[in-house]
Amino acid sequence: MVSTLCAVLHALLSCLIPPANLLVIVAVCQLLRKHPGSSYIYVLNLATADLLVGVMCITEALDDVLDGDFDRSKSFCLTRISLSMTPCIGSILTLLLISLDRYLAVRLPLSYRTLLKKTPVVLSLMFLWMLAFLLGHLPLIFPSFQQSNYTGYCGLLSVARSEYLYTLCFGVFAPSLLVLLCLHISVCSIAYAQHTRTPHSCAQPGPLRARLRHFKALRTVLLVLIGFGLSWGPYLVGGTVQAACRSCDLSNTLKDALFILGETNSLLNPLIYALHSRDIRSHLAKLLGCRQRGRGQPVASSIHTVGGRGWPRASGM
Repeated sequence: MVSTLCAVLHALLSCLIPPANLLVIVAVCQLLRKHPGSSYIYVLNLATADLLVGVMCITEALDDVLDGDFDRSKSFCLTRISLSMTPCIGSILTLLLISLDRYLAVRLPLSYRTLLKKTPVVLSLMFLWMLAFLLGHLPLIFPSFQQSNYTGYCGLLSVARSEYLYTLCFGVFAPSLLVLLCLHISVCSIAYAQHTRTPHSCAQPGPLRARLRHFKALRTVLLVLIGFGLSWGPYLVGGTVQAACRSCDLSNTLKDALFILGETNSLLNPLIYALHSRDIRSHLAKLLGCRQRGRGQPVASSIHTVGGRGWPRASGM
């Protein structure tokens, strides 16, 4: 019964994740034509990573239909796990870049647009995917990370040794979450200090709107970060407990359920951006043929002036 429910959930995710992220990708591509900026590019990269997770959900759903025939092959299972982990690592690293982008926008408003030109952004994304591919495919590249006694059940700890999970948890996810938390605290403190130093008057609507956009951008990224932690956190914690405790053995059904919970993060991200990003929401509404209030109002420009300084807008958030 539970295995059937997991198969149904896999099929449901495989039907929802790719279309949802494809819509976000199309909307962000349209926004990039009007307002080129690093924030939109990073959001596009996040949606691409989530789309890849959705593609892997399709393969898992097909495997459920075939009653796990593919799982009997250790090589296929290693490939499947590697291809599943690579976009997940890409997602968390992209969140890191998005938060760093917001930090630079608030911390260095004058030099922000100079720092994040096309070349640095492209190089950062190339490095991100090279690192994600390397970390995701460690069990395939180095046999020392592979389990010697594969039983035919395809799972992270069933086909890879506990050292690989430690590498992911304490070498990627934990440091990334710590850096993300520090960046958010730093940006909020800077934004709050700027907010309190500037007189609150009706004569400065532009600066106030600009600050509000940055707070809204931070709120969106924070929601995505919380969603990532709630989705993948239980799976990583459960895997770490099993790897550290030799007598602890999670059931295969529980492992499947926790992994499916992690995959739902790739559906959660486009929903968060669709609900909390005004620009993306308006373009999605146009793509879906919906009418919005204020549709006739033009989209604001990418740069707002704050005290005579160029203030990058929290685009794409």
